[in-house]
Amino acid sequence: MSLEPFYQEQLAVIQQIAEHRKDWLNPIFIFLGYLDNFFFYQALILIGWLKMGKLRGSHLFSLFFISFFTVFFAKIRIQYPRPPEELWLIPAHHFGFPSGAATHTMVILGYFITQGKKIFYKFLLALSIFLFAFSRLYLGVHFPLDVAAGLLLGLILLVIYFESIDPILTICRKTAPFLDFFIVAGIIAILFFKCPTTDLLSFFYFYALGIYAGLASRGYLLFPFAEKGINAVITIFLFGSVGVAWILSPSVDATILYPAVFIIGLIPPLIGPGIANYLLFPRNQIDD
Repeated sequence: MSLEPFYQEQLAVIQQIAEHRKDWLNPIFIFLGYLDNFFFYQALILIGWLKMGKLRGSHLFSLFFISFFTVFFAKIRIQYPRPPEELWLIPAHHFGFPSGAATHTMVILGYFITQGKKIFYKFLLALSIFLFAFSRLYLGVHFPLDVAAGLLLGLILLVIYFESIDPILTICRKTAPFLDFFIVAGIIAILFFKCPTTDLLSFFYFYALGIYAGLASRGYLLFPFAEKGINAVITIFLFGSVGVAWILSPSVDATILYPAVFIIGLIPPLIGPGIANYLLFPRNQIDD
């Protein structure tokens, strides 16, 4: 797939934006640029998990998992270059097409929009999607086509989700939880062994495997459950452990950390709710 016929036209747009940058705007967009990272998106998902409950929270996690892999695979397959480095305001990595920031914010914040009821809340989320997408152009790290493709990809993933989730849930209700887990685990194993990967993507596979194993186990183990409250605090704290593991990974063989990342993934859906329930209601016994 060649996008070269659009190169000069897109480059002209980026150059025009760069010429009109403002000193007072630069720090704002640079801050938005640094929010485009795996851990920030996971923090958003954990916030959604708290606000929307475990079912929709797990759906949002699954959507992001698909989004993250799809963008990664598209980048390495298409290998479309980014704008010239002299236009960048922040460092950028890998290839440009499609924009991961545009896709991921469309998926996560777009999902929040569909679940919200207040118009002002939806407007703020839509504005955030626009600002994140435009920041990629302002910072000079993406072409307009990269951003447009990223937004479209995120929108397509959302449409596919809402069109298919009811039939999927109908099937899942008729199957054992661990059968669902083995299907997901098989898909992750194929991605891990058969597709190109990085240390971060491999960590994500094992973290996701832990999440799905914990969700499946909830169908068999009688853990008390606190749907909201400090459950999110616990999971965010545990997710911080993933960040620590990632920081340590350059000096440690990444494969050594895989079991630890898997265990951390188990805790939010499985152990975290029990801890939250104990801390919130230490004298009560609440069955899930």
